[in-house]
Amino acid sequence: ERCKPLHPLPNPLPSRERESIHGSIQSFPKDGHPDFGALMHTARLRGGQALRARLSQRWPSAKPHDLALAEGLGVALWLTEMLLFLREDARNGLIYLPHDLMRKHLVDPAQLVEEKHDFALRRLSEQLAARIMKILQGSAPLGLSAPLRLRYRLRWTMLYAGFILQEMQRDPRAPFIRPALGFKDRLILLKNTLFIGSNTGQSGGSCGTGGCSSH
Repeated sequence: ERCKPLHPLPNPLPSRERESIHGSIQSFPKDGHPDFGALMHTARLRGGQALRARLSQRWPSAKPHDLALAEGLGVALWLTEMLLFLREDARNGLIYLPHDLMRKHLVDPAQLVEEKHDFALRRLSEQLAARIMKILQGSAPLGLSAPLRLRYRLRWTMLYAGFILQEMQRDPRAPFIRPALGFKDRLILLKNTLFIGSNTGQSGGSCGTGGCSSH
């Protein structure tokens, strides 16, 4: 069962159940992604620019720096959903993982379609989750600068994405997992959504069940 898509703003982009921020099969790069740079290009086009445009509509007075943070957040959310739906997308003919990383870790695309888990795939997903987490951390100041009507939803989304990425690095079954928030985790996320540290807006930070904290 799919978890709730990571849409931080009202009137979200179309659901991943059909036409999603990942785009349709027709718009998928013909030869996939040869490297992480190509994957990032797709993430910027489909996730980063989409969220930047959505935020600029909801926040007309946003500064260029805020819009850049929103674009980074959109990239991080797009990549997080990519990890969550690797199996489903592969079965639809969409292999998002960069070819060079799959070769490096000796991961065969058939593993995603057939859900054949091994240490190599586990290690690849762990490293990707760590890289995505760094992108997410860079968007943390948006949780303080955004208008009040948007701020808390953005914070919750960042924390929720951070929780998923933490589980992708911790759970030995990753990436074939659906991290679920327990009651205690929900309370922690709610607390950190409402009472985020004031110095996060100056330097970026880390996001997870422990909150978005500054470095």
